[in-house]
Amino acid sequence: MTENSNFPSTVIGQKIRNVRKEKGLTIEELAQKIEVSQSMVSQIERGQANPSLDTLWKVSHVLGTPIFSFFENIEHRSVQVIKKEQQKTVKMLHPNVVYRLLTRSSSLRKIEFFELQVEPFHTENLKQLAHSGEECGYILKGEIVVAVEHEKHHLKVGDSIYFDSTLPHSFFNPGNETAIAIWAMTGKK
Repeated sequence: MTENSNFPSTVIGQKIRNVRKEKGLTIEELAQKIEVSQSMVSQIERGQANPSLDTLWKVSHVLGTPIFSFFENIEHRSVQVIKKEQQKTVKMLHPNVVYRLLTRSSSLRKIEFFELQVEPFHTENLKQLAHSGEECGYILKGEIVVAVEHEKHHLKVGDSIYFDSTLPHSFFNPGNETAIAIWAMTGKK
């Protein structure tokens, strides 16, 4: 059997866990409602056991979500190409930063890959963010100051950086032109 034809246990388990937590249910409560052991629910959520169709149906009913939602957006391909015109841009909390996503979002991915565009912004007092995982980047154009906790790292073309994303961090462009970097991030879910 090929890798692509295997039951996507990990992805489905993670989706069940996410919906269960959104609904405010504990593993014990879900297990009681679907009439299986806590251990079985835990194994399903960690992708270590495949739920039967009957169990999946009960989970769907208890969580109030369609059974097919557990199978949505599951990627079956080991290789993906995303053409430039298909890449999406996202602006988040910082008004000076635009992310151009170079990979599609998927709960199967362990790494996010994107182009970071930092507009000139004449304040260093941007709110710092922290999240799980690690980040690294490489400066292609311009300059970026990466503030990690209380330390500022001034990066220019050809420079790179790595840091633990659990440390509060922000991006600042001290130059006069848009700075561009290639960035990778793990663990942010």
